[in-house]
Amino acid sequence: MVKEKQCKKNCDNCDSCKKHQEHAFELEVDEDLRQERLSNFWKKYRWLVYGAVALILGITAGVQVYQSWRMKTRLAESDVYENAVIQLYSQNLDEAVPALESLAHNGRTGYRYMAQLQLAGVYERSSKIEEATQQFKALMDSDAPQDIRHTATLSYINIQLQNGKVQELKPLLEELMKDPNYVSLAAELMAAVYVDVGQIDEAKQFLQSCMGRSDISDAAKVHLGQLKMMLENK
Repeated sequence: MVKEKQCKKNCDNCDSCKKHQEHAFELEVDEDLRQERLSNFWKKYRWLVYGAVALILGITAGVQVYQSWRMKTRLAESDVYENAVIQLYSQNLDEAVPALESLAHNGRTGYRYMAQLQLAGVYERSSKIEEATQQFKALMDSDAPQDIRHTATLSYINIQLQNGKVQELKPLLEELMKDPNYVSLAAELMAAVYVDVGQIDEAKQFLQSCMGRSDISDAAKVHLGQLKMMLENK
């Protein structure tokens, strides 16, 4: 069999070559259009692209600077707080109190709230009840971490119980009892509130209901049961 003579590349007589040439031309035109569109887009929006890149770089650098500043601030405030606590336990109130007051008013990290809590405790131990009460109340209403707010609430309740001011304590204790870490202590204080206003039967009923709660530990239930027995023997 005689083989068909192959067509020369890019010849003008073969249909196959004509189609190939037309396809190549179309590809070339498409490529030119894409290049033109890209060029026009770049001319029109290049400053927006530059701005976006600069913004991203600026934000990244800003975050790194902020994190570095935050870390340095936290370490500095940690040193101030720890030194103040050491002075506090050494009974050097003349050095401890000013440091705690400065940190409580000017602190920028969580050590501010811890300083406020320590300062309130100093006021309470120094019989400055009004100042301590104000400090605890301010912490309760602040955006401090929950544990610090709960601790401030318990301290505030204790002061109010000692001074016979129990009108507003029940709602505070009911809120505390929603936290599993504080429910047993809040229950004990709630019973104390009932007793303080002369509602002994209500106190016993309340303790009995608490002993049936699943979110109170067995040890706490035993303690609440002992309190109930003490009330019954009165």
